[in-house]
Amino acid sequence: MSSFSENVRVSAGKLRALLPENCHKLKAPKGLLANGVGSRAAVSWEPVRGADGYEIYEKNGGEDFFRIQTVALPRTVLENRKPGTKYIYKVRAYRLASGKLRFGKWSREAATEIALNGKTTLKNLLRTALMPLGTTMYIWGGGWNEEDNGTGADGCRLGLSPAWRAFANLQTPFYQYGRYRYWHGLGLDCSGYLGWVLYNVMNTEHGSEEKGYVMKAGEFAPYLAKKGWGTCVKPEQIQNYRAGDIMSTDGHVYLVIGECSDKSVVLLHCSPPGVQLCGTCMPDRDPDSEAVKLVKRIMKTYQPFWYLRYPKCERDISYLTEYLQFRWVLDGNGVMTDPDRYRDAAPEFILKELFREGR
Repeated sequence: MSSFSENVRVSAGKLRALLPENCHKLKAPKGLLANGVGSRAAVSWEPVRGADGYEIYEKNGGEDFFRIQTVALPRTVLENRKPGTKYIYKVRAYRLASGKLRFGKWSREAATEIALNGKTTLKNLLRTALMPLGTTMYIWGGGWNEEDNGTGADGCRLGLSPAWRAFANLQTPFYQYGRYRYWHGLGLDCSGYLGWVLYNVMNTEHGSEEKGYVMKAGEFAPYLAKKGWGTCVKPEQIQNYRAGDIMSTDGHVYLVIGECSDKSVVLLHCSPPGVQLCGTCMPDRDPDSEAVKLVKRIMKTYQPFWYLRYPKCERDISYLTEYLQFRWVLDGNGVMTDPDRYRDAAPEFILKELFREGR
């Protein structure tokens, strides 16, 4: 009779993976996000399997990276950051194995600005809005609470959820969002997405539902204006589109990246199949717009896997005719500032700069 070992063949790679001395290998943290909120910096990332904790490194200006904190959870809040300063972070996981401290691979770097005045910047807003792109599916009710009347756990979490990425990785080009209505925890809908973005640029407390911004899509523009953060105008009063504008109507809400020279608009939103970068047609309804062409180039370059599965990125004339427009006040007395001059920047410049930072 042959022995068990003689009947089982294990590849060298699989066998090495089972050996104790290799159990300490840790992957790089994904989804690193940093947000300057007032004088604080909220830094978050997706947890690494097998990690006992994480080291956070920081730099600003021409300095070298230095270790700023060691934490157990996949997020932290750093106090007393210098106003008007750009900070860059990277993170690695560690675990204690055989009496030795073992370190994993470094995350990508993530940057944020501490506003000189106000609470945050347009660049922080747009950088945060790009983070779920390519890793988050559309889930009806995603980001809402169980009662479906306000912010839920995913709408007020600091950073990305690993469950969003895991669910997105399982999907095919034929994703049927109707099968997952109210499957909380797997993704976001349009209001849940924008609520999550606003929460992350305005808060440093993880999981505070009462401080959330998830609401009916049509309420976003008037609500933010009522808070005194900007102005709200009707569709027929809109003269142009600028970075950071929030467009809302009954049933949908989106965030403007910028307006192209042919008056088409580049935008971010969460609409089936998921968080997407899209371009509108021209005001004369011509679908062959600069915005659509730009989005296709950007997605092919920076999000090729998502673009291969979900190439449709055109949006019709309703996006230019049926939405209220909220525009942030940037006079230094409100919550939003724009030291990077993003408001009047071309959408191509904004997207390339943010993607090249590493997202």
